[in-house]
Amino acid sequence: MTIYRGRQWRVKGIYILSLLFCCQSLLAQSPKSAEIKPFNGRPTLFVNGNPQTPTFYALTHAYGGRWSWEEVPARNLHNFCQIGFRLFQVDLWLEDIWAKNSDTLDIRKAQRQIRGVLDQCPDAGVVLRIHVNAPFWWNKAHPEECTQYADTPVDTSLRAGPPYHNEEHDIHAALRASLASTRWRQESGQKLVELCQKLSKTPEGNVLIGMHIAGGIYGEWHYWGFIEHDPDTGPAMTGYFRNWLRTKYKTTSAFQKAWQSTSVTFENATVPNVTERLKTQDGFFKDPVQDQRTIDYFTAQQQVVADDAIYFCRLAKENWPRPLVTGIFYGYLHMTFNRQTVGGHLFIQQVLDSPYIDYLSAPQTYWPDSRKAGGSGNSRGIIESTLLHGKLWFDEIDNGYLFKNDFENIRYTSRYDTTYANIMKRCALLPLMRGIGFWFYDFGPQKGFGWWDDPTYLAAMKAEKELFEKRLTVPYHSEADVLYVWSQDVFYYLKSAPLPITVNVLDHSIEQAMRSGAVGDHVYDFDLNRVNLAQYKAVVFMNVYKLTDAQRTFILKNVAKDGRTVVWNYLTGYTNGEQLNLSFVKSLTGMNLERIDGKQTPGVAFLKPAYDYNFSGSVEPLVVVNDKTAESLAELQGSKQVIIARKKTKAFTSLFCGLPLNGTDGFREIFRQAGCHIYNEQNDFTYANSGLLLLHTKDGGTRTLRLRSGKLVTIPLEHGSTLLLDAQTGEVVLK
Repeated sequence: MTIYRGRQWRVKGIYILSLLFCCQSLLAQSPKSAEIKPFNGRPTLFVNGNPQTPTFYALTHAYGGRWSWEEVPARNLHNFCQIGFRLFQVDLWLEDIWAKNSDTLDIRKAQRQIRGVLDQCPDAGVVLRIHVNAPFWWNKAHPEECTQYADTPVDTSLRAGPPYHNEEHDIHAALRASLASTRWRQESGQKLVELCQKLSKTPEGNVLIGMHIAGGIYGEWHYWGFIEHDPDTGPAMTGYFRNWLRTKYKTTSAFQKAWQSTSVTFENATVPNVTERLKTQDGFFKDPVQDQRTIDYFTAQQQVVADDAIYFCRLAKENWPRPLVTGIFYGYLHMTFNRQTVGGHLFIQQVLDSPYIDYLSAPQTYWPDSRKAGGSGNSRGIIESTLLHGKLWFDEIDNGYLFKNDFENIRYTSRYDTTYANIMKRCALLPLMRGIGFWFYDFGPQKGFGWWDDPTYLAAMKAEKELFEKRLTVPYHSEADVLYVWSQDVFYYLKSAPLPITVNVLDHSIEQAMRSGAVGDHVYDFDLNRVNLAQYKAVVFMNVYKLTDAQRTFILKNVAKDGRTVVWNYLTGYTNGEQLNLSFVKSLTGMNLERIDGKQTPGVAFLKPAYDYNFSGSVEPLVVVNDKTAESLAELQGSKQVIIARKKTKAFTSLFCGLPLNGTDGFREIFRQAGCHIYNEQNDFTYANSGLLLLHTKDGGTRTLRLRSGKLVTIPLEHGSTLLLDAQTGEVVLK
């Protein structure tokens, strides 16, 4: 017994000494500060005044893998520290630190979550992803403040929290505080302030460099239940909507005129039902006159979500004693389930203009052709617009092990796979080349292992990070000569349901375009006046079916000139926000267009190169070209009606697509005719920026690349490989 006690006390003594040493090291650290500011032509993360390669490792939010102090998460934090990562992100919910019937927060779990990172990497900088959603007990206590759904009752049987994830059932008709609830916003805001004031005074708070403010579905500021359900008809949203209408219309007479009703008032206005939301007047399009009620509601719903995110970011910045980086998930366009008005991010311009938000982020696209081997790994946001507004963008890389995985967790089985390793290489290299950052979001620990807990994966990640650390001093410059232009506002005027054109353009055809061998930048329509248009030989208006009169004038004056090719992809500018009018499209294209019956599912026969493609359903309105001065590029299948045509004028080349353009070969030929540089004639993903050239292939084989200097470089590629080359010489920089 005596010996046992002695050993026991010796172990305790070692533990106490170790704890004291840990606390001393924490206290010894000077408080960190962080900001995002311009550096070498791009927004850059600075920590304590030093520019950083924007690469993080992040633990999952999922139950079983989210706590930093537990064995498997700790091991993976250690792994990434060992290969040079010093930036980390961890999750925390208000639910974790705000107990029922308690007036104050217990922040010990927040401290422990940060301390767990420091135990593995003592000089780490930490971003806390703080979920400001109301705790589940709060929702039960305040059902009148919760979301209600137009299509179904709230299902109070849906459970969340351990052993379920905290995000369990977010996409269903669950009991969740309305994002329009003033009470939730005030009380959660007060708790965020309290967290900032308390945590900033602790040793753990010294290493906090940022707060990622998370809310809504999966913390991504999507409205509750939006994929399958139609929020929010509850009292909180109804009250918000009525106040929003008062602010917009000011007088009852103006309001009644807009809604074409003499009985509606600010006191009795209601949220539209499902039938009204899905109603359209002209094929896919809502009429700005007849459908103003629905357009108003979706605008109000979008605004309240953006205002929430800005509000919480402002509180974090104003209540932290040092410069602190704040960011949110926002700005998704690609892979948003074709329900953008219901739960997307349409207030992107206002968010980009906010001084309280430093960065935006999103998981890389889930579109299968983009995500898997051979795909682009495209971001879900519009990157070059984000940079133009001085914001940094972070891709969340949650592209985990994709192959058969039926091993016993109690025994280690090697999980290294060459194809997957090259997918991960592409996932990391593309954002760094584009002037943005990423974090590896590791769901693996919840299964008993880290996704990248393998020395070969880790060695590759180390090499990638070291390369881009050296390149921090290399000025950023775009090498694109194609400009893709996108719209978020257009969704207010489209049916809020999956449409044959939306999924096609946003996910399918853009992936095909990005494998054309031409390099493109991506901006929103409202940023056209910010870009150097002289750089681009082709401008493609991808989904810009809504343009104001002023925007249309700007395009005709500034874009449609200098011999540039302008591609009008479907009905560019069909509405100006006040009416639907085909003459708006005619004024841009300079072609005679005719509307035809669009009830049949259409197909396109491209003439040169010759190939066909089809859509998933009927497309209305459907317009063909009836203009003898235009060159036919494609016809409707089964007819000689011209569906894609090109017309050259003295100022520019106009290319109108009555149906969205599909096909890598077609994009490539159009870009070639426009004078754009084609690096690669095969359908691999090829991207160039700031002197680097990225090549990612699924099939492999010999490739001949044409550099801008005219030099031809022949390279044998292995199946499923990723190469990084010097864009000037063609020499391999990273294999």
